[in-house]
Amino acid sequence: MQTIEISKKVNVIGHYDVVVCGGGCAGFTAAISAARSGARTALIERYGFIGGTATAGYVVPISGFFFKGKRVVGGIAWELVEELEKRGAALVEYPKGHVSYNPEYYKQIAEQMLVSAGVDLYTNSYISSCRVADGRVTHVIFESKNGSEALSADCFIDATGDGDLFKLSRCEFLGGAKSTLQPLSLCFIITGVDVSTPLLRDCIHHNGFAGKNSKNTEIASFLSGLYGEGKAPKFGGPWFNAILKGDSLAVNVTRAEADATDRASYAAAERKLRADMFRIVDLLRERYPEFKNCEIVSSAINAGVRETRHIKGLYTVTLKDFEEGKVFECPVAHSAHPMDIHSPKDEKQTLIYLDKDAFIPYETMICDRISNLIAAGRCISAESGPYASLRVQATLMSIGECAGIAASLCAKEKLSVTDIPRGRLNRLIFERGAVL
Repeated sequence: MQTIEISKKVNVIGHYDVVVCGGGCAGFTAAISAARSGARTALIERYGFIGGTATAGYVVPISGFFFKGKRVVGGIAWELVEELEKRGAALVEYPKGHVSYNPEYYKQIAEQMLVSAGVDLYTNSYISSCRVADGRVTHVIFESKNGSEALSADCFIDATGDGDLFKLSRCEFLGGAKSTLQPLSLCFIITGVDVSTPLLRDCIHHNGFAGKNSKNTEIASFLSGLYGEGKAPKFGGPWFNAILKGDSLAVNVTRAEADATDRASYAAAERKLRADMFRIVDLLRERYPEFKNCEIVSSAINAGVRETRHIKGLYTVTLKDFEEGKVFECPVAHSAHPMDIHSPKDEKQTLIYLDKDAFIPYETMICDRISNLIAAGRCISAESGPYASLRVQATLMSIGECAGIAASLCAKEKLSVTDIPRGRLNRLIFERGAVL
């Protein structure tokens, strides 16, 4: 392969106490959290809006707020839900506690929360490199229509999902075959659906009423038969999710195996998923009167990514930890969702319900190589079993809020992320309304 060498000067356009890379569910809560802790904070986000998979990916509902009938996630995450409810844009689906919502309102409210907290937003910007000196990230370089620019900070938070800043700073990741990573899905929105009949009425709200699972078993059986005959593409679920008003639904049904950290692999999977989306909708129109007049009105900006890299943290949360309900010195989040494992090879899904309360320790978010870098979101250090539980939005928002508190301490008191007093961090998390 031919290579070229490029050398360029990059303008450093700002210095902050905390810079957060990624504005998804973990990133925007981390930025708000850091700013509310008194840190001058910036957020770099590749899209022109906030929310990640919730808004760009149409992953509805928000899961992970409740465990065995009690709410186990509070803080900024629950504040977002309450603000959405005030606008008539969210419905908490009791007793399970999943939250159906309208993605457009989510975008606006999340942005308003960031601006109100005083966070500087660098949207439409994609991180491409970083500078490391003496075991610290000193600058992050990002690309936009302005070209290459840089920000410096006392502490950085990697909320990219894929652990991009950890990768750029040459940190270690957990091993594991890429063939075992959970698959991609391209979610989409359809309109013109008859949601009044038993086929859809009891499954589009994720509350468990009428004994109905959120997975539509009737349609799953139909698609499975066609898939076995080679007449339908690989699929998952399907899940049809209310976005509250009218005859529109968010749909999660497509599935593809790919490495989302590789450009070519990701692009090929997205092309397949987009074609599969139309094939599946055509099959639904032909089979079910409820879909006869439906139309695809929007698909996610990118295929949704369930799993890529996991950092090698000071601690890796294990399946045994979750099975035993291990309580850590400094838990940062209460994981409530079943271990939800989607097969990359076929339409199968494994759901393992938790018997005991499960917790995520702070040490899963940091490593010993870089003293001012914290992970927030799905790239934290976890085995595949517990990861399949903690990867849902409510849990990741809790992790993000803790990351913001820890980063502000790191910046203001010139501490290494490994030296933050755990008791103090724990107390600050509780003061924010966490349910631990």
